[in-house]
Amino acid sequence: MKLDVRGIIPPMVTPFTNDTEEIDVKAIYEEVEYLIQAGVTGICVGGSTGEGAGLSEREIYTLNKAVVDQAKDRVPVIGGVIADSTAEAIRKSLAAKEAGVSSLQVTPPHYLWTPTTEGLVKHFGAIGEKAQLPILIYNVVPWVDINVHAMKQIIDHVPWMAGVKQSGGDMHKIADMLYILKEDVTIITGIDDMLYPAFALGVDGAITCMLAVVPELCIELWNKVQAGDHQGALAIHNRLLPLWREIEGPNMPYLAKTAIELMGRKVGPARSPILGPSEAKKALIQQRLVEAGITVTV
Repeated sequence: MKLDVRGIIPPMVTPFTNDTEEIDVKAIYEEVEYLIQAGVTGICVGGSTGEGAGLSEREIYTLNKAVVDQAKDRVPVIGGVIADSTAEAIRKSLAAKEAGVSSLQVTPPHYLWTPTTEGLVKHFGAIGEKAQLPILIYNVVPWVDINVHAMKQIIDHVPWMAGVKQSGGDMHKIADMLYILKEDVTIITGIDDMLYPAFALGVDGAITCMLAVVPELCIELWNKVQAGDHQGALAIHNRLLPLWREIEGPNMPYLAKTAIELMGRKVGPARSPILGPSEAKKALIQQRLVEAGITVTV
């Protein structure tokens, strides 16, 4: 089983209202439409960039339903699930399925204790059996870092496994996953500062923060690599990297939203207790956008 996605799949930020930090459905519609008009090939909802770990099942349904409704089958929608237990992951997966997503992006459990490979097989197997949707494993949790051999066991034993999103900054694992697993499942990169080399290695696509912030530039990078224009691709990489260095970090969702708002798209704040940037930091993000050749509207 493989996912029905390839190319640039932004992990959309979740728009919240400025006053109450509630989900802003109107802003979701507008952001979805912007991403589709930019030319993305899919949308991932409720991931790390989308602050998915803090969403209730009800909010997951509301968010995914708004995205699915606005997408109108023009691109596939992947529902993100970040949960601390199998039971919670199943509840959130079913909420996303009820909203109409075509597949799921699921992390291993986030709690401090580390499950065994056998436990992970049972975890993803139980989610797949209940949700009956293709699953993209989001390999990002530092203390549950699934190596390629454990990943192969999960894929071999769980028929709903359709792909791996290798994140956590580990480019070495992307190489291993491509070498050992690419014939069996879709391999997606989740490493923002390594988009160009990952595309050159042959990943099936990307789901990273920068795709949600500046999708057009990331699409251009993808297209240049597919066309064999590595000089042009490297030039885009060098435009993206300084911007990413200003967005990455513990308050990344708010910094990403700050960059998006500087370009004129209204997505609101990150949820508390993540705080907004200082004026000096905001000015640096604006400067990096301008240096990258991106129009700033405020």
